[in-house]
Amino acid sequence: METFTLYREHLGQFLDVCQEQFRVQIPVSAGDGRYRFSPLAGHGVEALALEYHRTLLPPKKYFLLPEETICTFDQKGYHPVEVAEEPFLLFGLHPCDLHGLRIIDQFFSTPYADSAYQSRRKNALIVGLGCLPDDKCFCATMNTQQIMGGYDLFFWDLGERFYIQVGSEAGHGLIHKAREMFHDVVDEDRQDYLETLYQRRHLLTPKVDVADLSQIMEANPDCAVWDELGAACFACGACTMVCPTCTCYDIFDRVELDGSGRRCRQWDSCLFRDFDRIAGEVHFRSDRSDRVKNRFFHKEVVHVKQHQRSACVGCGRCQEACPAGIDVVSVLSRVHASCA
Repeated sequence: METFTLYREHLGQFLDVCQEQFRVQIPVSAGDGRYRFSPLAGHGVEALALEYHRTLLPPKKYFLLPEETICTFDQKGYHPVEVAEEPFLLFGLHPCDLHGLRIIDQFFSTPYADSAYQSRRKNALIVGLGCLPDDKCFCATMNTQQIMGGYDLFFWDLGERFYIQVGSEAGHGLIHKAREMFHDVVDEDRQDYLETLYQRRHLLTPKVDVADLSQIMEANPDCAVWDELGAACFACGACTMVCPTCTCYDIFDRVELDGSGRRCRQWDSCLFRDFDRIAGEVHFRSDRSDRVKNRFFHKEVVHVKQHQRSACVGCGRCQEACPAGIDVVSVLSRVHASCA
Protein backbone atom coordinates (compact mmCIF):
# COMPACT_ATOMS: atom_id res chain seq x y z
CA MET A 1 0.00 0.00 0.00
CA GLU A 2 1.32 3.42 -0.96
CA THR A 3 1.44 6.05 1.78
CA PHE A 4 2.06 9.79 1.75
CA THR A 5 1.83 12.77 4.07
CA LEU A 6 0.08 16.08 3.46
CA TYR A 7 0.61 19.13 5.63
CA ARG A 8 -2.59 20.43 7.17
CA GLU A 9 -2.09 23.86 5.61
CA HIS A 10 -2.30 22.28 2.14
CA LEU A 11 -5.56 20.37 2.67
CA GLY A 12 -7.70 23.22 1.35
CA GLN A 13 -5.56 23.53 -1.77
CA PHE A 14 -5.85 19.80 -2.38
CA LEU A 15 -9.65 19.89 -2.08
CA ASP A 16 -9.76 22.86 -4.44
CA VAL A 17 -7.80 20.83 -6.98
CA CYS A 18 -10.24 17.94 -6.54
CA GLN A 19 -13.14 20.33 -7.03
CA GLU A 20 -11.92 21.14 -10.53
CA GLN A 21 -13.05 17.65 -11.59
CA PHE A 22 -15.46 16.45 -8.88
CA ARG A 23 -18.35 17.80 -6.84
CA VAL A 24 -16.66 17.61 -3.44
CA GLN A 25 -18.83 16.89 -0.38
CA ILE A 26 -17.47 17.54 3.11
CA PRO A 27 -18.67 17.29 6.72
CA VAL A 28 -19.78 20.72 7.99
CA SER A 29 -21.46 21.99 11.13
CA ALA A 30 -25.26 22.03 11.16
CA GLY A 31 -25.38 23.87 14.49
CA ASP A 32 -26.00 22.65 18.05
CA GLY A 33 -23.14 20.16 17.85
CA ARG A 34 -24.58 18.39 14.80
CA TYR A 35 -22.98 17.84 11.42
CA ARG A 36 -23.96 17.00 7.85
CA PHE A 37 -22.32 16.25 4.52
CA SER A 38 -22.67 19.25 2.24
CA PRO A 39 -21.06 20.64 -0.96
CA LEU A 40 -17.67 22.23 -0.49
CA ALA A 41 -18.64 24.79 -3.14
CA GLY A 42 -21.40 26.17 -0.92
CA HIS A 43 -19.22 26.58 2.18
CA GLY A 44 -15.52 26.82 1.45
CA VAL A 45 -12.76 24.75 2.99
CA GLU A 46 -12.86 26.78 6.24
CA ALA A 47 -16.20 25.07 7.01
CA LEU A 48 -14.62 21.59 6.94
CA ALA A 49 -15.39 19.93 10.30
CA LEU A 50 -12.62 17.40 10.83
CA GLU A 51 -13.70 17.00 14.47
CA TYR A 52 -17.16 15.58 13.72
CA HIS A 53 -18.29 12.25 15.21
CA ARG A 54 -21.27 11.49 12.95
CA THR A 55 -23.44 13.31 10.44
CA LEU A 56 -27.22 13.66 10.69
CA LEU A 57 -27.72 11.51 7.59
CA PRO A 58 -25.26 8.85 6.47
CA PRO A 59 -23.48 8.79 3.09
CA LYS A 60 -26.22 6.52 1.70
CA LYS A 61 -28.19 9.72 0.90
CA TYR A 62 -25.91 10.24 -2.11
CA PHE A 63 -26.56 6.79 -3.58
CA LEU A 64 -30.08 5.88 -2.47
CA LEU A 65 -31.79 9.25 -2.71
CA PRO A 66 -34.50 10.08 -0.12
CA GLU A 67 -36.87 10.40 -3.09
CA GLU A 68 -36.26 9.93 -6.79
CA THR A 69 -38.16 9.34 -10.02
CA ILE A 70 -37.42 5.93 -11.49
CA CYS A 71 -39.61 6.25 -14.58
CA THR A 72 -42.26 8.43 -16.19
CA PHE A 73 -45.43 7.29 -17.91
CA ASP A 74 -48.05 8.59 -20.36
CA GLN A 75 -50.50 7.23 -22.92
CA LYS A 76 -47.61 5.66 -24.83
CA GLY A 77 -46.28 3.65 -21.91
CA TYR A 78 -43.45 3.76 -19.38
CA HIS A 79 -40.16 5.56 -19.92
CA PRO A 80 -37.17 4.75 -17.69
CA VAL A 81 -35.27 7.69 -16.23
CA GLU A 82 -31.55 7.46 -16.89
CA VAL A 83 -29.29 8.52 -14.03
CA ALA A 84 -26.79 11.06 -15.33
CA GLU A 85 -24.67 11.50 -12.23
CA GLU A 86 -21.63 13.75 -12.41
CA PRO A 87 -18.49 12.44 -10.69
CA PHE A 88 -18.35 13.46 -7.04
CA LEU A 89 -16.00 12.99 -4.10
CA LEU A 90 -17.08 12.29 -0.52
CA PHE A 91 -14.43 13.48 1.90
CA GLY A 92 -14.16 12.46 5.54
CA LEU A 93 -16.03 9.15 5.90
CA HIS A 94 -15.29 7.37 9.16
CA PRO A 95 -14.63 3.60 9.25
CA CYS A 96 -18.18 2.81 10.41
CA ASP A 97 -19.62 4.60 7.36
CA LEU A 98 -17.20 2.77 5.06
CA HIS A 99 -18.56 -0.49 6.49
CA GLY A 100 -22.09 0.83 6.01
CA LEU A 101 -21.45 1.49 2.34
CA ARG A 102 -20.06 -2.00 1.87
CA ILE A 103 -23.25 -3.46 3.31
CA ILE A 104 -25.62 -1.51 1.07
CA ASP A 105 -23.30 -2.05 -1.90
CA GLN A 106 -23.93 -5.74 -1.42
CA PHE A 107 -27.69 -5.23 -1.06
CA PHE A 108 -28.00 -3.21 -4.27
CA SER A 109 -25.80 -5.52 -6.33
CA THR A 110 -27.13 -8.99 -5.46
CA PRO A 111 -29.08 -10.85 -6.63
CA TYR A 112 -30.20 -8.04 -8.97
CA ALA A 113 -28.20 -4.87 -9.54
CA ASP A 114 -30.02 -1.58 -8.94
CA SER A 115 -28.99 0.53 -11.93
CA ALA A 116 -29.59 3.94 -10.31
CA TYR A 117 -27.61 3.04 -7.21
CA GLN A 118 -24.81 1.45 -9.23
CA SER A 119 -24.52 4.47 -11.51
CA ARG A 120 -24.08 6.85 -8.57
CA ARG A 121 -21.70 4.52 -6.80
CA LYS A 122 -19.55 4.16 -9.90
CA ASN A 123 -19.20 7.93 -10.14
CA ALA A 124 -18.14 8.45 -6.53
CA LEU A 125 -14.68 8.65 -5.01
CA ILE A 126 -14.42 7.97 -1.29
CA VAL A 127 -11.89 9.61 1.04
CA GLY A 128 -11.92 8.21 4.57
CA LEU A 129 -10.92 9.97 7.77
CA GLY A 130 -9.70 8.47 11.05
CA CYS A 131 -11.74 9.33 14.14
CA LEU A 132 -11.97 9.05 17.91
CA PRO A 133 -15.17 7.92 19.67
CA ASP A 134 -17.70 9.81 21.76
CA ASP A 135 -20.19 8.33 24.25
CA LYS A 136 -22.60 7.19 21.49
CA CYS A 137 -20.04 5.32 19.36
CA PHE A 138 -20.05 1.54 19.67
CA CYS A 139 -18.15 0.56 16.53
CA ALA A 140 -15.76 -1.59 18.58
CA THR A 141 -18.74 -3.66 19.72
CA MET A 142 -19.70 -4.30 16.08
CA ASN A 143 -16.06 -4.73 14.95
CA THR A 144 -16.26 -1.84 12.49
CA GLN A 145 -13.59 0.36 14.05
CA GLN A 146 -10.96 -0.93 11.62
CA ILE A 147 -10.71 -0.03 7.94
CA MET A 148 -11.10 -2.93 5.53
CA GLY A 149 -10.91 -1.15 2.20
CA GLY A 150 -13.79 0.55 0.43
CA TYR A 151 -11.91 3.85 0.10
CA ASP A 152 -9.78 5.55 -2.53
CA LEU A 153 -7.76 7.52 0.03
CA PHE A 154 -7.76 7.39 3.82
CA PHE A 155 -6.55 10.30 5.98
CA TRP A 156 -5.19 9.94 9.51
CA ASP A 157 -4.88 13.22 11.41
CA LEU A 158 -1.43 13.48 12.98
CA GLY A 159 -1.82 17.12 14.00
CA GLU A 160 0.25 19.31 11.69
CA ARG A 161 0.04 16.72 8.90
CA PHE A 162 -2.06 13.82 7.61
CA TYR A 163 -0.84 10.26 7.08
CA ILE A 164 -2.52 9.09 3.89
CA GLN A 165 -3.12 5.55 2.67
CA VAL A 166 -3.90 4.93 -1.00
CA GLY A 167 -6.63 2.36 -1.52
CA SER A 168 -7.21 2.36 -5.27
CA GLU A 169 -5.91 3.50 -8.65
CA ALA A 170 -8.43 6.34 -8.52
CA GLY A 171 -6.94 7.40 -5.20
CA HIS A 172 -3.48 7.26 -6.70
CA GLY A 173 -4.77 9.54 -9.46
CA LEU A 174 -6.01 12.06 -6.88
CA ILE A 175 -2.56 12.21 -5.32
CA HIS A 176 -0.94 12.90 -8.68
CA LYS A 177 -3.31 15.77 -9.43
CA ALA A 178 -1.35 17.71 -6.82
CA ARG A 179 1.78 15.60 -6.37
CA GLU A 180 3.87 18.58 -5.27
CA MET A 181 1.77 18.91 -2.09
CA PHE A 182 2.40 15.33 -0.96
CA HIS A 183 5.52 13.99 0.68
CA ASP A 184 6.98 10.51 0.96
CA VAL A 185 6.59 8.92 4.37
CA VAL A 186 9.61 8.87 6.69
CA ASP A 187 10.21 7.01 9.96
CA GLU A 188 8.89 9.87 12.09
CA ASP A 189 5.59 9.79 10.17
CA ARG A 190 5.26 6.04 10.71
CA GLN A 191 5.96 6.35 14.42
CA ASP A 192 3.38 9.12 14.84
CA TYR A 193 0.85 7.09 12.86
CA LEU A 194 1.42 4.00 15.03
CA GLU A 195 1.11 6.15 18.16
CA THR A 196 -2.23 7.48 16.87
CA LEU A 197 -3.47 3.93 16.28
CA TYR A 198 -2.34 2.93 19.78
CA GLN A 199 -4.21 5.80 21.43
CA ARG A 200 -7.30 5.14 19.34
CA ARG A 201 -7.27 1.42 20.12
CA HIS A 202 -7.38 2.12 23.86
CA LEU A 203 -10.38 4.41 23.43
CA LEU A 204 -12.28 1.98 21.21
CA THR A 205 -13.33 -0.81 23.57
CA PRO A 206 -16.35 -3.11 23.10
CA LYS A 207 -19.37 -2.11 25.21
CA VAL A 208 -21.13 -5.48 25.09
CA ASP A 209 -20.30 -9.03 24.00
CA VAL A 210 -22.26 -9.82 20.82
CA ALA A 211 -20.35 -12.97 19.82
CA ASP A 212 -23.35 -15.31 20.23
CA LEU A 213 -26.12 -12.70 20.09
CA SER A 214 -27.72 -13.99 16.89
CA GLN A 215 -28.00 -17.52 18.26
CA ILE A 216 -29.50 -16.26 21.52
CA MET A 217 -32.07 -14.11 19.72
CA GLU A 218 -33.05 -16.89 17.33
CA ALA A 219 -33.42 -19.43 20.15
CA ASN A 220 -35.71 -17.15 22.20
CA PRO A 221 -37.66 -14.90 19.79
CA ASP A 222 -40.37 -14.13 22.39
CA CYS A 223 -38.05 -12.45 24.87
CA ALA A 224 -39.90 -9.98 27.12
CA VAL A 225 -37.49 -7.21 26.12
CA TRP A 226 -39.38 -6.70 22.83
CA ASP A 227 -42.66 -5.90 24.60
CA GLU A 228 -40.86 -3.36 26.78
CA LEU A 229 -39.26 -1.76 23.75
CA GLY A 230 -42.56 -1.74 21.89
CA ALA A 231 -44.11 0.23 24.74
CA ALA A 232 -41.24 2.77 24.68
CA CYS A 233 -40.84 3.13 20.90
CA PHE A 234 -42.84 5.86 19.11
CA ALA A 235 -42.53 4.00 15.77
CA CYS A 236 -41.51 7.32 14.21
CA GLY A 237 -38.89 5.70 11.99
CA ALA A 238 -36.15 8.21 12.86
CA CYS A 239 -33.64 5.43 13.59
CA THR A 240 -34.19 3.81 10.20
CA MET A 241 -33.88 7.08 8.30
CA VAL A 242 -30.47 7.86 9.82
CA CYS A 243 -29.16 4.28 9.71
CA PRO A 244 -26.29 3.77 7.22
CA THR A 245 -27.52 0.29 6.29
CA CYS A 246 -31.33 0.56 6.24
CA THR A 247 -32.49 0.18 2.64
CA CYS A 248 -36.30 -0.03 2.88
CA TYR A 249 -38.15 2.07 0.32
CA ASP A 250 -41.67 2.51 -1.03
CA ILE A 251 -42.78 2.79 -4.67
CA PHE A 252 -45.67 5.09 -5.53
CA ASP A 253 -47.07 7.03 -8.50
CA ARG A 254 -47.58 10.77 -8.82
CA VAL A 255 -50.34 11.06 -11.44
CA GLU A 256 -51.35 14.20 -13.36
CA LEU A 257 -54.91 14.96 -14.57
CA ASP A 258 -54.01 13.96 -18.14
CA GLY A 259 -52.98 10.46 -17.02
CA SER A 260 -49.26 11.04 -17.26
CA GLY A 261 -47.05 10.94 -14.21
CA ARG A 262 -43.97 9.71 -12.42
CA ARG A 263 -43.20 6.50 -10.58
CA CYS A 264 -41.15 7.39 -7.52
CA ARG A 265 -39.02 5.66 -4.94
CA GLN A 266 -38.94 7.05 -1.41
CA TRP A 267 -37.27 6.02 1.84
CA ASP A 268 -39.57 3.94 4.04
CA SER A 269 -39.33 2.32 7.46
CA CYS A 270 -40.21 -1.14 8.74
CA LEU A 271 -41.34 0.59 11.95
CA PHE A 272 -44.24 2.33 10.21
CA ARG A 273 -47.58 0.64 10.79
CA ASP A 274 -48.49 0.61 7.09
CA PHE A 275 -45.14 -0.77 5.95
CA ASP A 276 -46.50 -4.33 5.76
CA ARG A 277 -50.12 -3.51 4.89
CA ILE A 278 -51.66 -5.73 2.22
CA ALA A 279 -55.13 -6.09 0.67
CA GLY A 280 -58.00 -6.20 3.13
CA GLU A 281 -56.15 -3.94 5.60
CA VAL A 282 -54.18 -6.95 6.84
CA HIS A 283 -50.96 -6.23 8.75
CA PHE A 284 -48.29 -8.82 9.48
CA ARG A 285 -46.87 -6.77 12.33
CA SER A 286 -49.59 -4.54 13.71
CA ASP A 287 -48.00 -4.32 17.20
CA ARG A 288 -45.08 -1.95 17.70
CA SER A 289 -43.22 -4.61 19.65
CA ASP A 290 -43.31 -6.89 16.61
CA ARG A 291 -41.99 -4.14 14.36
CA VAL A 292 -39.17 -3.27 16.77
CA LYS A 293 -38.25 -6.92 17.10
CA ASN A 294 -38.31 -7.35 13.33
CA ARG A 295 -35.83 -4.51 12.88
CA PHE A 296 -33.37 -5.92 15.41
CA PHE A 297 -33.79 -9.46 14.08
CA HIS A 298 -33.02 -8.32 10.56
CA LYS A 299 -29.82 -6.62 11.72
CA GLU A 300 -28.58 -9.27 14.11
CA VAL A 301 -30.01 -12.59 12.90
CA VAL A 302 -31.10 -12.52 9.25
CA HIS A 303 -28.18 -10.46 7.99
CA VAL A 304 -25.70 -12.52 10.02
CA LYS A 305 -27.07 -15.71 8.43
CA GLN A 306 -26.91 -14.26 4.93
CA HIS A 307 -23.62 -12.38 5.10
CA GLN A 308 -21.84 -13.59 8.27
CA ARG A 309 -21.87 -10.14 9.85
CA SER A 310 -24.28 -7.81 11.63
CA ALA A 311 -25.98 -5.07 9.63
CA CYS A 312 -25.28 -2.59 12.44
CA VAL A 313 -22.03 -0.62 12.18
CA GLY A 314 -22.12 1.06 15.61
CA CYS A 315 -22.19 4.66 14.37
CA GLY A 316 -24.56 5.84 17.13
CA ARG A 317 -26.90 7.78 14.81
CA CYS A 318 -30.00 5.89 15.93
CA GLN A 319 -29.38 6.69 19.57
CA GLU A 320 -28.82 10.36 18.76
CA ALA A 321 -31.99 10.57 16.64
CA CYS A 322 -34.37 8.55 18.85
CA PRO A 323 -36.87 10.81 20.69
CA ALA A 324 -37.55 7.97 23.13
CA GLY A 325 -33.86 7.68 24.03
CA ILE A 326 -33.60 4.02 23.04
CA ASP A 327 -29.95 2.97 23.18
CA VAL A 328 -28.96 0.05 20.93
CA VAL A 329 -26.11 -1.03 23.21
CA SER A 330 -28.49 -1.23 26.19
CA VAL A 331 -30.99 -3.18 24.09
CA LEU A 332 -28.36 -5.70 23.00
CA SER A 333 -27.12 -6.03 26.56
CA ARG A 334 -30.63 -6.65 27.90
CA VAL A 335 -31.43 -9.15 25.16
CA HIS A 336 -28.17 -10.96 25.84
CA ALA A 337 -28.89 -11.08 29.59
CA SER A 338 -32.64 -11.69 29.53
CA CYS A 339 -32.85 -14.23 26.74
CA ALA A 340 -29.80 -16.33 27.42
